[in-house]
Amino acid sequence: MKTLNLVLLLVATILLPWNAAAKEKQAETHSIDPIGWLDLQAGGRDFEVSLPDLRKTTGHLARGALVPIYKTRQKHGATQGQVGKLNLETGSAELGWVELHEGEMQAPSSYPFDAELLRLLGPPYLDDFVAEHTDIARFLVRQAQGPPALLCYVYAAPLLLARLAIYTPAQGKYQLGATLNIPLTEMKAGITSLEIKDLVGDGGACAISKEPFQEQAQTYGTILRIRRIDGGQFQELWQAPIEFHNLSRYNSKLQILQPPERNMGAPGTVTTGEVTFRSQGKGQEPVWKGKVEFFVFGRDAALDSVNIEKACPWDGRQFAPLR
Repeated sequence: MKTLNLVLLLVATILLPWNAAAKEKQAETHSIDPIGWLDLQAGGRDFEVSLPDLRKTTGHLARGALVPIYKTRQKHGATQGQVGKLNLETGSAELGWVELHEGEMQAPSSYPFDAELLRLLGPPYLDDFVAEHTDIARFLVRQAQGPPALLCYVYAAPLLLARLAIYTPAQGKYQLGATLNIPLTEMKAGITSLEIKDLVGDGGACAISKEPFQEQAQTYGTILRIRRIDGGQFQELWQAPIEFHNLSRYNSKLQILQPPERNMGAPGTVTTGEVTFRSQGKGQEPVWKGKVEFFVFGRDAALDSVNIEKACPWDGRQFAPLR
């Protein structure tokens, strides 16, 4: 155990030079248990974050998030709660204040604390050093049948690994379901955003995440994924690049394929786009809109480009593929 701690400490010291303010906030949230929970299934909410230099900024709590409340106060006639949040883009813990509406704060016993979630995950999360430097972002995901599942993004900085884990309630306790390992690269979180939306219209919600990837020095981007939870298991319903640079290789001549979405990720291309959701039947369908630019070796400017807009309707099992 001492050897493991020494190795983890060395990795953290060399590869993860956290600043003192981030360490202080992380230590504060790990040292106390929450006094309650705020469930944001009805929609996201902004909260006020205090910076180390005494300035204040505004953060955002995503739709579907379940955040711990550490203390409350009265300010300008309203009740505010101090909440903790894992910033997915930076991988650092944040503390801030959010207004609490009447009856919103749920009892601390409603959901398991970090220690219990890590215990269910097992080694190496049981190691004291790893547990102390692991943060968890929680989300409640409604299932088509059964109670909502607890979807957790477990960010273990010393391991250079994050894990997406499902916990399902049974007989008053939570049990561990499926997990997905997500490597951490370039000192960034493996998932940079996560929110919960009802897309299918059958009572089960979807988890929508943005996940960066890098295959080579000039081949990288971000994938948007839509997953559902059923019976404690992940179901991937759709994925699409919202950024895809593939400039590690080039075709010998310019070639534009039809339909145009077949060009996404091709050698010598840069794909950029966004995904929106529009109403369709009882639910919503993803719509990809953007462009693919074509490059040749030695030229900085794009030689040509194609614009793309494509809706991907629900077929009863998944959303139609983009490509």
